[in-house]
Amino acid sequence: MGYFEKEWKLNFTQCYSNGKLKYSELNNILQVTASEHAERIGFGYKQMWRVRQSWVLSRMLIEVDELPAYTQEIKIRTWIQDFTGSKSTRNFELLFNDRVIIRATSLWAVFNTKTRKADDLALSTDHLLLFPEKSSTKGQLSKLDSNMAFNNIGTHQVKLSDLDIVNHANNVKYMEWCFDSLDAQEVMNGTICSLEMNYLKELKYQDQVIIGAHQLHPNSTIFRIEKEQRIHFLMLVKRSDNS
Repeated sequence: MGYFEKEWKLNFTQCYSNGKLKYSELNNILQVTASEHAERIGFGYKQMWRVRQSWVLSRMLIEVDELPAYTQEIKIRTWIQDFTGSKSTRNFELLFNDRVIIRATSLWAVFNTKTRKADDLALSTDHLLLFPEKSSTKGQLSKLDSNMAFNNIGTHQVKLSDLDIVNHANNVKYMEWCFDSLDAQEVMNGTICSLEMNYLKELKYQDQVIIGAHQLHPNSTIFRIEKEQRIHFLMLVKRSDNS
């Protein structure tokens, strides 16, 4: 199976008070769709758990033309562009009324759940169908620069509700913590056109983190989550020129 598609009808818990899909829920919808595709082709949670492995998100780039809204029916299309022994590039398109309004690309790494380190995939990939020439986003995944002064804008202690089935803070939560540290209108004004994320280290239950931000340009801000002066997450948010 190559391309995989899943339809979603947006409910009220997935939307901001202005009716638009939350960015964190967008991130989550993409990842849940990827997970279902992985299950279909033999690389899902249950298959990976048998060999003490899991997929962890390393990098992600989301490009937004417009956000869908409450009760709208959308379709997520996903495919694997590339795979090496320990990493996989997966792409996405979000369609509304058969029109692509959001594009994303992501880099996933194989994670050994016993050693808590990167690992080569222990499962066979002989049947895997790749689309090496089929990209989705205009931009490329990159290593975000953190060598700058950040202003501390918040703190967070990892709670039970932040954890997922791999017993660490779910990566979607990192975005939520950053946006929760901002004024609501900054997030909901509809000007965000690109979100690029680097997931660097996992966070565990009761870890205490500091959230920082640095204004790169009038229309771009980079966020940082750190624990004990070690960076765990970076996110570059770009806004359209009419912001």
